[in-house]
Amino acid sequence: MQEAFTFDTRLGVNVLRKDLDWNQYTEEERKKIWSQWQLLCSGMTNRVSELEKEIMERYELMYSAKTEDELHRLNDEMMEMASVICDLNILARSVYDEMNKVHF
Repeated sequence: MQEAFTFDTRLGVNVLRKDLDWNQYTEEERKKIWSQWQLLCSGMTNRVSELEKEIMERYELMYSAKTEDELHRLNDEMMEMASVICDLNILARSVYDEMNKVHF
């Protein structure tokens, strides 16, 4: 069942493979995959918390930035982390919409 998931390096979490062929699994295996996916999605809040802490660390570093380039770099890093947080929130909430599409 591990092959049903892949690690997304940008998000920093395991995600359900988009190319997953549900027909290769039995009904019981599909239920297990969805249960695992629900657990993974509920755990994404932990990753969001980690990223929020990193954003605050960058924010604090901005006060001591010595150059405009350093300030922009820190801001860019914060914006990328905020983008990942948004994607994680969308992904975590979408599991319920996706469940309606899968027939067991």
